[in-house]
Amino acid sequence: MNRTISRRRFRKWVTNSSKSLLITGAPHTGKTVFARQLESEPELAAVHYCTPLYPESLETATLLRNIANQLVLRFPNLVIPKLTSVTIITHQVDALEHLMVKPLLSLPRPKSPLFVLIDGCDSEILLLVTLMAKSFPNWLKVAATSRPIDSEQRKKLDRFHIYELDSEPAELISFIENRLPQMGVNQILEASQGSWFFVDQYSRALQANLLSLPSTSHSQEDLLALQCPDTIPEGEHELLAAIEPQLPPHLNTYLRLISSSRRPPARSEFLAVAKMAVGGTLSSLEADLLDCEAILDCPDPLIVSGAWRDRFVNDCEEGHALWAEIIQRTGCDTAQTLIELAFHLAHSNDKRFPNKAEILRNYGADLIELRCAVFDYETSNLLVEAGVLLLDQHRQPDFVFACSSGNLDVVDDLLDCVEESALASGLIAAASRGHAHVCRTILEKKSSAAHYVDNQQWNALRSAACNNNIAVLDMLIEYGIDVDECGNGGRTALRAAAWSGHEAVVERLLQSNANVDKKDSEGRTALMAAAFMDHYNILVDSSGATALHLALANCAHSEEHDKTVAELLNGGSDVNVEDANGRNCVHLAAYHGDDNLETVIQRCRNIDSQDHGGRTALMLAACQGKMLACQKLIEHGADIDCIDNHGRTTLILAAIHANLDICQMFMSLGADEGHKDNDGAVALHYASMHANKELVKVLCNPTTIHTTDCHGNHPLLVAAQHPSIEVVAELLSLGAPIHQQSHDGQSALRIAALAHNEGVVRCLAEHLLEEGDKSELEERDLDGTPLLHTVMIAHDASMSAVLLGLGTSTAVRDAHARTCAHVVAQINDLKMAELIKEYGANFESRDEAGRTPLMTAVWASNYEVAHYLLESIGVSPNAVDFQGATALNVAAQIGHRDLVVLLLKFGAEPSLCDNLGRNAADVAQLAGHEHIRQILKSASGSADSSGFGSLPTSPSDQRTKSLSRRSGIATNPNYMQSPKIVQRATT
Repeated sequence: MNRTISRRRFRKWVTNSSKSLLITGAPHTGKTVFARQLESEPELAAVHYCTPLYPESLETATLLRNIANQLVLRFPNLVIPKLTSVTIITHQVDALEHLMVKPLLSLPRPKSPLFVLIDGCDSEILLLVTLMAKSFPNWLKVAATSRPIDSEQRKKLDRFHIYELDSEPAELISFIENRLPQMGVNQILEASQGSWFFVDQYSRALQANLLSLPSTSHSQEDLLALQCPDTIPEGEHELLAAIEPQLPPHLNTYLRLISSSRRPPARSEFLAVAKMAVGGTLSSLEADLLDCEAILDCPDPLIVSGAWRDRFVNDCEEGHALWAEIIQRTGCDTAQTLIELAFHLAHSNDKRFPNKAEILRNYGADLIELRCAVFDYETSNLLVEAGVLLLDQHRQPDFVFACSSGNLDVVDDLLDCVEESALASGLIAAASRGHAHVCRTILEKKSSAAHYVDNQQWNALRSAACNNNIAVLDMLIEYGIDVDECGNGGRTALRAAAWSGHEAVVERLLQSNANVDKKDSEGRTALMAAAFMDHYNILVDSSGATALHLALANCAHSEEHDKTVAELLNGGSDVNVEDANGRNCVHLAAYHGDDNLETVIQRCRNIDSQDHGGRTALMLAACQGKMLACQKLIEHGADIDCIDNHGRTTLILAAIHANLDICQMFMSLGADEGHKDNDGAVALHYASMHANKELVKVLCNPTTIHTTDCHGNHPLLVAAQHPSIEVVAELLSLGAPIHQQSHDGQSALRIAALAHNEGVVRCLAEHLLEEGDKSELEERDLDGTPLLHTVMIAHDASMSAVLLGLGTSTAVRDAHARTCAHVVAQINDLKMAELIKEYGANFESRDEAGRTPLMTAVWASNYEVAHYLLESIGVSPNAVDFQGATALNVAAQIGHRDLVVLLLKFGAEPSLCDNLGRNAADVAQLAGHEHIRQILKSASGSADSSGFGSLPTSPSDQRTKSLSRRSGIATNPNYMQSPKIVQRATT
């Protein structure tokens, strides 16, 4: 769920604040989820997630490298030196300065402020984040998330604005309404104690039938009891305690194993160690994992949700011991595996492994050298004890770092012992920092290093040009380096200097006959690079874009931008030239809402020219919600009724993007809200997808509300796919046809139920019940299958409970006269059977062939539900269908030994004959099941009370495993087909 209030505050911070931002919140208040939502912010330059699930993410070197690599993708002209991990760990302040700060300071200032996001900071990472906030240029701010900090830590964070994420109860309330619409908001809010995990886990537990739904209670007293705060678990601890009895008995062992793994274990790895821990078969362990899915964030690798993950974080000795054993069994033939073994040994019980160091030595630990400590203090100490040589971090020189720092003494000392690739990387780093003396020393040693191009397409010449180091540039040119030399990307030194706006470097390269027409791999020249960056003092690629196209596409609103556009227009740039997509400069200016749109319009030949998709400039502006651009275009005569290649008008496109104010303007100008696109949809169809009832109101009239597309979908059917109750209620109040089905028999109620939109289902049901009786809720499809049957077949117990709670009868029959009891028997779902039993289902009902649910279960070979019907319900085992066949006859025909034994045990009479005079033994013989015939013959001669002799009893205590999952409704006009029960004939 989108945290609208917090995102609004965040955007305000990005735009207006000069400080960095620390977002704090208690455990499980949705900080990481919020951070992932911020990934869509256009100002985000880089993001890093720190999580104990992946311990390397908490390491300084990993964090800084990850951020640096993303910054290179955002700023292709950023020169990042290749520092070693040891350098980053040992010389953190200097490494940060050379790895990011100095390269960032060399860049042209972006047109709007940007930010770097670091999620899940602990106290150590916060120190690094503080250093980054202090060192970064003021156009690049730092945003971080962490758990609450104390007053002492706050004093050290004077550069940060602190925003307490859990101070906004409105967002948690909205989350509760979304995830638990059937519960009282205030009660859940109090019980959750501010935990978003509580709400999510409670919802998942209800959906998985681990906890009871209030709507499954059909007495007023039960309903009141379930709404009572005492029946709702208080806090995460009580919630976990309430769920745990419904989970496998070895749950705590499984949690310890997952917690003790250094990173989330692969499913296959976990199964191997779990088998060692608890025994059992792989199939039983797999079944346990299926039962645990409601508490897993990911089934492979296994990631446990929220508070479950923290449960045994400090109680994992036995888990570590088991992982150590599995590593020893599977082999320890690499240094990485040996270090992993050391980690588990270091954290396991000393009594289990009294000679830990000896174990590691046996695998060759004394042959390993480590440049730095690994994992944690305990692991590193054990490795040293086992003979691993841990090198002194302060005595490991870094050649590239020395070059970037300009430390000529260290460069001289290392020059003879570094590889050629390191020499070249050092030269590029020195050139970017302007250390001419270091560059000269390297070139005297290995002149060919000047021609090296790294995987970021940098060579020494381009590095010097981009960073405005003209002295290094002169020296490299004097060495005879070709000024147009570049890698496969085609980015020359001239293009780099033009992009960065270094006028003196551009002039120097032009004096050396740099090729101004040379294009990079995207077909762009140095002039185009300068135009994109609004360097008007410097000013058609492979996509057909001119310099003016690129200038209009950079989304800037500044004096420099306006000057650049004016220079290009005054210089004769043709605004009518089309790029590869058929778009001219009017299209681009309208799409981006450029301030120079009116000037561009005045120079264009046709304001309604269409691109290759048939879109006009007005259509593009309407899509992007650019109101001022739309008004300008209309003032200059743009046609609001143009149609694109999909048959869509400006009004339809504005509705697709939920731009309410633009739709209102088009309607006031006479736009046709009844126009159909190529799919037969009107604007109201698309508006109904959004949670905006005002938009629906604007576009709704007595015609559009009944309009169907080429699939027979009217707007209410579209709205039912989405969770907005307000929109559905608005359409109903405006007269939407609630009973009208699509061409494939889908009704609004059916669509909402299959999409699991419980709130919408309740809204539609309330409306249906106002118009008629409870039979309105049957909602049969084209095959005559009632809605309740459909959701049961999909194993959707929670939605089945909702429909039953609303009044749907368990006696409702399909086209073959089958009831809910027959459905349960077919799908082998015991929880569903319990549910319909509570609502008074008749388990002796018969379908059109006279079959009982027991016969249906036997036909489907569903042992578990057959056992349930016989033992818990007490159905008759000797009922006959219209052909005279009993359930025992059916079991004999299909040759199912366990079912035959079960039926005999519960009193099935083997001597009963069908209409053709055949008893069960005869049927078995005809079907070729001799072993069944022998059992039946033996049973006929038995003298015990059940009519059956001493035969092995089939297991009856196995839990049924649900192997299917409900699919959601598609968001296109073709809705999915409902699941069906397959009709089987009796032979």
